[in-house]
Amino acid sequence: MKKYIFYFLLLAIFGAGFGFYKYNQPHKETSGNKPDIIISPAELLKAYESDESAADKTYLDKIIETEGTVKAINEIEMGSSLTLDSGSELSSIICEFESKSAILEIKEGDRVKIKGFCSGKLMDVILVRCSLSKI
Repeated sequence: MKKYIFYFLLLAIFGAGFGFYKYNQPHKETSGNKPDIIISPAELLKAYESDESAADKTYLDKIIETEGTVKAINEIEMGSSLTLDSGSELSSIICEFESKSAILEIKEGDRVKIKGFCSGKLMDVILVRCSLSKI
């Protein structure tokens, strides 16, 4: 019986160590990495509107690069975000940035190239942890 307790404690210690390692592991950045998919905002939105589950299989958690016109700039709690024009009045592409300073020099109407991780569609398609370059 004591033998099983020893193995259980050993397994629990390794499990806790692995969990601590994964929790503190830095996440993948978009700025220095190549995009998995290059697509226009209109095509990305159209893919999600036509078949959301198929679009999730294709785009979810992948680095998406898109180029478009800034429709709106929004300030969020921990960072900032901007909305890209996708040609639709009801939905658009929202790009979230981790810092507020990431988009200080951007204004509505500017053309930008953005890379971000696709996190799916609620009412809009959301790209998170974005990086950008002004065109």
